[in-house]
Amino acid sequence: MREEKYMIDILAVCAHPDDLEVCAGGIFAKAKKEGWTTGLVIMTRGESGGYAEQSTREEEAKQAASILGLDYFEMLSFPDAGLEFRRDAVEALIPHLRACSPRYILTLHENDYHPDHVAVSRITRDACFTAGLKKYSTDGTDWHYDAIFYFSADRRTNKRRPDVYVDITDVMNVKEDACKAHHSQNILPFALEMAREYGASANCAYAEGLYLEQSITLDSITGLLRKKQ
Repeated sequence: MREEKYMIDILAVCAHPDDLEVCAGGIFAKAKKEGWTTGLVIMTRGESGGYAEQSTREEEAKQAASILGLDYFEMLSFPDAGLEFRRDAVEALIPHLRACSPRYILTLHENDYHPDHVAVSRITRDACFTAGLKKYSTDGTDWHYDAIFYFSADRRTNKRRPDVYVDITDVMNVKEDACKAHHSQNILPFALEMAREYGASANCAYAEGLYLEQSITLDSITGLLRKKQ
């Protein structure tokens, strides 16, 4: 058995262009600032989002990915506003998981209002399990992720408070620029509202929230403890 090698530290799997920027753009900007490798797979091309053409959504997504400094970026072609938890979607995601071998995966919370968000949450969870099976290895290596984290884009159906808040105040300018790249969607006001709301709960100016599905193990308390305000 070969030693596990992680090409990407954190990989996000989202339903639409702009999901990451709104919900976890600051986390990814902070990860990049701290030397982590980051990636994103988008399951649809956002063709049903507002009045923008698909080509516009694709170009906006590429611009935002460049602003966030992503090391891996792919867009798949499942239908926007029609994404379903199906085997072909799981199978389409698996090669990207194997190629990136991420330690941590971030995706949307299954309690979100948008059906595509519900679907991508289930697709990601199933693909992460299946991709670790030996039959999906093409080079004889194993892959096992450390944890899956979830973020939410909607408080109408997801009333649960995040399990983890990440202070993104120092990288808020990067998040804002990434959101502005999606100029056809006008997402910045909503993204700012969420970041301020989470920041108020986290006792900082701006924050983003993550949800845990299961317990995680820490090998250091450095990242757990923060200086008293």
